[in-house]
Amino acid sequence: MNAVTQTGQVPVSHERHGGRCWRRFTSYAFARSLHCVPVVLAELDPAAASFPVVFAEDAQGMMPVALLHLRRDADTPFVAGDGSWRGTYVPSALRAHPFSASATGAGDEMALLVDEGSGLVTDDPHDEPFFAEDGTPSEPLGQVIAFFRTRALSERDTRTACAALGEAGLLAPLRPLPGMDDMSAQGLFAVDPEKLQALPDSALPGLWHEGALRLAQAHRLSLHHASWMARALSAAPGATAPAAPAPAPDAPGSRLSDFLSAVADARDRDNGEQG
Repeated sequence: MNAVTQTGQVPVSHERHGGRCWRRFTSYAFARSLHCVPVVLAELDPAAASFPVVFAEDAQGMMPVALLHLRRDADTPFVAGDGSWRGTYVPSALRAHPFSASATGAGDEMALLVDEGSGLVTDDPHDEPFFAEDGTPSEPLGQVIAFFRTRALSERDTRTACAALGEAGLLAPLRPLPGMDDMSAQGLFAVDPEKLQALPDSALPGLWHEGALRLAQAHRLSLHHASWMARALSAAPGATAPAAPAPAPDAPGSRLSDFLSAVADARDRDNGEQG
């Protein structure tokens, strides 16, 4: 029997979901309270160009994570009051809601999970069926499975790169970034720049081959996002609160406009200081 986990997610099975349907999500409200979200090497460039990327440990080891807020006790400003996404990039882990996947421990096998507490598992025939009449996954569900299989391959490479950084002694507890308190930095890790600089030349080819050097470089550059995020959040203190009703995206005084204006101002100040 499939047991519902604490997160409301259960393995997808014909026994449980045969004859049932799922609805594609239209709101990112489910991500509003997230402090960070894991990213994989396949999306490293756009993720690092959009968020501070640091490291966090789970049951399988270290993974890079994109910070969606500098504080754990606040809602992310990247989700608007109406549930729309404010960022320039959506991390892959958020794109297949209400589905997720977990390793089974049997080689590269994974279990596909669905969040039955999301309100997106239905009995409405107008929604997407889980299974076809012959009991095989429906075409839409097959696309979800293919997405997670592709992501799992990149996650494997990502964990290899993270393990290489750890084995080289390059990971250290994260020092709070600008706008981050000690509590929000707990459990997070960063590449130590001094240890990275001190690596012997003989260690570099192996780290490059494993993707660890690329990961370390993207991580270090991405940390500069923290400064403008802190300034933007300070300039738009209401940015993390949901709107009711949500203002039009381009309406003067809307939280989205305030937040993006604050971002632009912060970046302009940074560019002026660098010039």
